[in-house]
Amino acid sequence: MISALSGRLRARWARALRMGCAVLFATTMYGSVRPACAQVAVGTSAGGFLGFEIGAGSAGLAGANTSVPSGASSQFWNPALLAGMSQPQVSLMHATWLGDLQYEWIGYARPMGSKLGVGSVSLAYFHMPSLSGVDEFDNPIGDFRVYDAALTFGLARPVGRDLNAGANVKFIRQNLATVSGTGVALDLGLSTRIRGTSIGATVQNLGPSISLGGGSYPLPRQIRFGMSRGFLADRLLVATDYNIPSTYYRDIRFGAEYRPHPMLAVRMGYRHELGVSDDPSTGLSYGLGAHVGPVNLDYALTPDNDFSDVHRLSFGYTFGGAQEPAAEPKGPQPKQPAVPRPPAPKGPPVVASAPAPKSPAQTQAPAPTTPAAAKPAPAERVAGTATPAPPPSPAPGAPKPATRELYEVVLGNYQSEQSAYSELKALQILGFSTKDAKVTLVPGEGYRLSLARLSSKKSANELAESLSKLSFQPRVEVANR
Repeated sequence: MISALSGRLRARWARALRMGCAVLFATTMYGSVRPACAQVAVGTSAGGFLGFEIGAGSAGLAGANTSVPSGASSQFWNPALLAGMSQPQVSLMHATWLGDLQYEWIGYARPMGSKLGVGSVSLAYFHMPSLSGVDEFDNPIGDFRVYDAALTFGLARPVGRDLNAGANVKFIRQNLATVSGTGVALDLGLSTRIRGTSIGATVQNLGPSISLGGGSYPLPRQIRFGMSRGFLADRLLVATDYNIPSTYYRDIRFGAEYRPHPMLAVRMGYRHELGVSDDPSTGLSYGLGAHVGPVNLDYALTPDNDFSDVHRLSFGYTFGGAQEPAAEPKGPQPKQPAVPRPPAPKGPPVVASAPAPKSPAQTQAPAPTTPAAAKPAPAERVAGTATPAPPPSPAPGAPKPATRELYEVVLGNYQSEQSAYSELKALQILGFSTKDAKVTLVPGEGYRLSLARLSSKKSANELAESLSKLSFQPRVEVANR
């Protein structure tokens, strides 16, 4: 009997240990699970899952992402970074940790006009397999669910020259077996650019405490500062962050991204916890990214460092074409002429200019032709090799020749030349002809992508319609001659 009682006690202790681990995982998560230290408030906050870092591209930089735009996932790092988006984007991430722990995130961001800015929404969901519960007599009492969730709404817009601001509102839900709690949190962020260097700052998880199991626990407040800059014609990005969490030691992070090809990115980062040695969060991280037209695919690995590897896989899709690559900030662009030059003439080279219409008098008595008169002027021999001579003025009273209008299919106005050429690359991948496409700078509006000039309005409308079906936003205009 004593043996049986001892076995039952061991079983109960094992169940209690498993439940305790579940509580730990559900309230602290990776990046917050630390060794206990007297100098910091480890494990004393609720909503620890809010610190789980979003985006495989960002993880490859060790989280040095406060000043680096990363599409829709920028909502997590610094909502102000979304202000530069020119096209809608959806982003998804899946992460695994310690085998059974799963983290899912989906976000969407969309420009809503110059007055409102860019709106965003996301859902974060951390979960693990259900736990089987028993009473004191080992009778099954059902399965217990363990999960954390947060629904976030954000808004970002420019508030001054080279200065953007953003804010998030989070609705939080935590559930552990029969214990649950809800809360609200606020994020605030700023971003700017000074002499080619991007700077960002954000404070996260401001809000009241969450009640759980009869106790009240504060939110895991976090303050971040970051800087980043591009080198080697923006093929290399270097970034650094300094973070001040309320529940652990401060840390500093360094990240670098190199693009050997416009569609490929290689990333590496290093994170160091200040004030503590041999911390599991200190160490390197690695990442790869592929950018093909409107699609971004990223993977990152944070090595175990004597704890547990974290694998992240994220996917992004930009509606209407390719978003400007996040890790390649551009410096001031040189001014370009506002009016694009007319397209090069199509067809075979022009050998001579067409003669002017003949008057009735000329029809009745044509002028004699001599071998010398039949030769074109030197400036008219081949188009493109010399400036053509101006056509002769029509005779008085002669009808003016009819001119045919050209219709131009135009795609958006882009904030940078690179984003316009990324859109052009996406069109090439999708099979559209881009041989007549042009990118020009329109003062006060941005960069303009003219895809084609057509002599038929019907053909221009058909091309625009086919682009609209693929989520592009074309318009048809009468071309300037």
